[in-house]
Amino acid sequence: MDNKQKLIQWLQETSFRELTLSVDFLVTGYIGYLYVSALVNATPEQLASITWLSTLLLQIIIYSIVLMVISYIVLGLISDNELNQPMDVREKQINLVGYKYSAIILQVGVILALVQYNIAAQGFEFMQSSVPHLPLHILVGAFLLAELAHYGVQLYKGRTGDIYG
Repeated sequence: MDNKQKLIQWLQETSFRELTLSVDFLVTGYIGYLYVSALVNATPEQLASITWLSTLLLQIIIYSIVLMVISYIVLGLISDNELNQPMDVREKQINLVGYKYSAIILQVGVILALVQYNIAAQGFEFMQSSVPHLPLHILVGAFLLAELAHYGVQLYKGRTGDIYG
């Protein structure tokens, strides 16, 4: 069995909601990769520049919108009107569990960003920060991790069926 046949078999065995979640997970992971790679490859002057940071955030927003629109158009073309069907009770419960983990990550990220901001505002630095605008990067990272967790938990719970565990 070659790779094309394996892919076709996997697509036939996978539910449409699971395929949609997988695409969303991969797109979010790619956007996170773009953001982290831009930060890692940036010079200290770029990291300190608010213009460079604004451009980076605008690029990330544009990429996310374009990739999500393209993915939903492609998924809409290959689906049999499954995007318009309401979720059943099990899918709604799995979606809520995904939101729970996403909310926890967002709350922790916001608290860490606020703590980092207050530490920097007080002039007290117990660790040297070589990244200017670190609270903003913490927030963006928390948002991306929360989205990855939201999709990842839904994929895991949907595949294993362990909704309440």
